[in-house]
Amino acid sequence: MKEESGSFSSSLKDFHDLSLKLIGLADKGRFNSDYFREAADLLLPFLKAKCLNYLSDDAESYYRFTYCLDENDHGKIAANFVSYDNLTDIIPGHEAIKPIGLTLEQLEAATFTGMIADGDHLLANGDVYFSDTRDLELSSAYSTILILKIKQQEQVVGVISLGWHHKTVIAVNEMELLHYIADIIGFSRTHRRAKFLLGERIKELKTIYKISRLGMEPGKSLDDVLAGAAEIIPPGFLHPDSACCKIVYANREFASKNYETPTYSLKADIMAGNEVKGHVEVSYTSKLDSISKSPFLKEEESMLEAIAGELGHVAERKHFEEERERLQQQLLHADRLVTVGQLTAGVAHELNEPLNGILGFAQLIKKSGSIDQGVEKDIDKIIKASLHGREIIRKLMLFSRQAEPEKKMFNINERIDDGLYLLETRLKKSNIILHKEFEDDLPLIEIDPSQLNQVMVNLVVNAIQAMPDGGTLTIKTKSLINAVNVIVEDTGVGMDEEQINKIFIPFYTTKGVNEGAGLGLPVALGIVQSHHGTIDVKSEPGKGTVFTVKLPVKEEKKNG
Repeated sequence: MKEESGSFSSSLKDFHDLSLKLIGLADKGRFNSDYFREAADLLLPFLKAKCLNYLSDDAESYYRFTYCLDENDHGKIAANFVSYDNLTDIIPGHEAIKPIGLTLEQLEAATFTGMIADGDHLLANGDVYFSDTRDLELSSAYSTILILKIKQQEQVVGVISLGWHHKTVIAVNEMELLHYIADIIGFSRTHRRAKFLLGERIKELKTIYKISRLGMEPGKSLDDVLAGAAEIIPPGFLHPDSACCKIVYANREFASKNYETPTYSLKADIMAGNEVKGHVEVSYTSKLDSISKSPFLKEEESMLEAIAGELGHVAERKHFEEERERLQQQLLHADRLVTVGQLTAGVAHELNEPLNGILGFAQLIKKSGSIDQGVEKDIDKIIKASLHGREIIRKLMLFSRQAEPEKKMFNINERIDDGLYLLETRLKKSNIILHKEFEDDLPLIEIDPSQLNQVMVNLVVNAIQAMPDGGTLTIKTKSLINAVNVIVEDTGVGMDEEQINKIFIPFYTTKGVNEGAGLGLPVALGIVQSHHGTIDVKSEPGKGTVFTVKLPVKEEKKNG
């Protein structure tokens, strides 16, 4: 390049066309690096320069972008990025400095911070121009350097430096046009930033909307929503091809299908009911080229916080829906029990009379003595079936609470022993070991002893039937504040949640046709509730069942 005044030899139309192209680039690409790669492709040939550097602030740090032509002006050297925590760390001294002996990076940083001392090289607006760097012993490979400040609303947000290998004189009118180009680059930065933030906000709203919509779909459980959210979230981040997600909630994990060991991670807590219930984590699975310390943007940190907040709202709503469903089922159950109680009272009375007639005539026929052996066996079956039917009616009458319990103050340990006495033989035949762990000095409770026996018989028989191959039956009593617990624990087959929800429904049974009518546990519940108590059930398939009967203490009396 020859030394000349007005080295660019460009018309106003050429600058105008260049300006339009630079403005057009503001709408292209997602990253600043994309913009400056393409801007350098336009500027370097136009200005006949060899290298373009761009130093700018970014979030909590600074970065420097370098783009150079090779010696033959063919092709480009790959763009390089360097990041700095603080520009003053690379500038010698903290006062006004002279450019002698500085590197180009130091000179750019000093121009950015306004620390260059006055001199012929310092232009009126703070830009720096060296038409011949050899006279100033500048540590640079370029003979001519121009450093232009990039401003955003009068604030310096970066500098752009241009380097020529040979001495290049920039005419006054060309310098004015270059300042205009610097203003265009500043405008492009502002425009791109605003557009980028708008795009990030739109992605955030879309992601939250999708999660909210998923949470409102009928029939979707909280687990379904969290699993779906793990797939919805990654596309909303800057590098969706490398992004994955994992949600941890109440010790359960839900990961996106592409989840791998992360290279970078961003995490936000999920709050539900004013408590931290878990977290949502977005990760990148591969190393990314980034001008920042973290590949995640500040805007993405805010976005993940908003997503975590929405997940917390969805979780609270799902918990509320589940609780409402549970209460509705309890109401339906209670209503069903009331209806069955009303029906059984009438049915029991209607059945008792004909059943007693069948039983009475069958017993008379058997006593007549004028029947053969085969007929007598049939009569025995009629009598046995009639007695069984009468027992069912008796249980139905108990269930419908047709008779008021005769309550008295009793030692519950003694009453339980009385009830178990009739079942000990059956326990031995069933190869079941009985453990009794009765707490001493229990308070007396007001109960109907026959009804308590009925409860214990029903619970123990239920346990025996749950241990067809034998096992261990443990019965405990325990004193609480103003209550006594009776615990019946077996090592049987156990129940799943669906079975637990049905065991107190009249006529529901998991036993064979001739093994039960499905009234034992409903009758037990009715009796306990008539004593103002409760029955709690805990069970898992293959791990046995624990029934806990809680009965209130009416008076503060002790045994003895």
